[in-house]
Amino acid sequence: MELERGIFTHFVLITIFSACVYCSDCVWNKDKDFPQYPPLILDSSFEFVLPVEEDGNRVVRVAAGETVTLACPGDEIENLHQVEAEARCLENGLLAIENSEWDMASLGCGDDVKEVIFRDQGACGAGNIGILHEIGFEILSAEKFKKVLRVCFDPSLETTLYTEHLIHGANIAAKDIDSSRPSFKSSTGFFSVSMSTVYSQSSQLELMIKLLGDEDLAHQIINTHKQFYFAKGHMSPDADFVLMANQDATYYYINALPQWQAFNNGNWKYLEFATRDLAEKKRRDLRVYSGGWGVLELIDINGNPVEVFLGLAQEKKVVPAPAVTWKVVHDELTNCAAAIVGVNNPHLTSAPSTLCEDLCSSLPWIDFDVSDLGHGYTYCCSVADLRAAVPHVPELGEVCLLTE
Repeated sequence: MELERGIFTHFVLITIFSACVYCSDCVWNKDKDFPQYPPLILDSSFEFVLPVEEDGNRVVRVAAGETVTLACPGDEIENLHQVEAEARCLENGLLAIENSEWDMASLGCGDDVKEVIFRDQGACGAGNIGILHEIGFEILSAEKFKKVLRVCFDPSLETTLYTEHLIHGANIAAKDIDSSRPSFKSSTGFFSVSMSTVYSQSSQLELMIKLLGDEDLAHQIINTHKQFYFAKGHMSPDADFVLMANQDATYYYINALPQWQAFNNGNWKYLEFATRDLAEKKRRDLRVYSGGWGVLELIDINGNPVEVFLGLAQEKKVVPAPAVTWKVVHDELTNCAAAIVGVNNPHLTSAPSTLCEDLCSSLPWIDFDVSDLGHGYTYCCSVADLRAAVPHVPELGEVCLLTE
């Protein structure tokens, strides 16, 4: 009897093992097999299921037998008439939902999914002067909030101290690409001025005439042909995210700081490129913090420095144009990090003083002209050195320098 039981157990194990060997994953081509408005897909660890690049294709995989959550926050899965559904990958590549089988193309949302701001998640920044907010998606079935990025916002000056997000290096090459962009959203309770108005070029010109005391000088400072105007500088940029839904979630004014367009479209953009390239090369996640520091000063007609707050266009000293914007890139696997600082003033005629010792020569992945004054003079530091000058920089403890 014992021998028969042993033979039977051995047979069952062989059968199970053989079944797993021949199991086939659910594999979809992101550009051919997905609906127009795809749902969010979350795995059992509550992580986004992201595409990867394979042989020039953008491929999404779910293991055979694995259960995932499909979610259309702010809308519904049209053919199911429900916001969310639990789906199990079948061996034939279909998804089992309750007693039915579906292909991925039939599980689209009625429209783009909608992110929300999860507000007031505690104090942040040096001296706890900021309030932490998260932008992401409500997943009702899990009674959880799926964060896309975090924002530390100073309500007194109505400015962002820093943001935090992840670049998924193993997936960034397969990200969604769409030439259209949503408009920036204010959301209630953050700003006492009209952000669309203070960012307008006509408003900026009027502000400079008032601040600098001379119309001709103001026209030299605000010159659209030379990209001399303030743009909405993404701190956590859309291109750092893989899914279109996550990219769209970055379009909030609390995720932007006033940057001269010559800088925003110059060395700040090249820094974003370099950071994504580094993540893709490493094929792993990099945690990125981005923020501003100080208030930009310009020289008026009498030779006196004046501080630039966009809110002064509406008689309120809020929404400062930062003197610098900075980025900290942290590879948590190796515990190495680097801080990069860009000077937010393309009107400089000579290199400015730095907040910390410049280490850009030790960072080969910083592969652009950091000395270019017109596109944003840039320098690199250890995180500890920059934090000594900019107390809102995160405390990472003892970290090595992220050289490659």
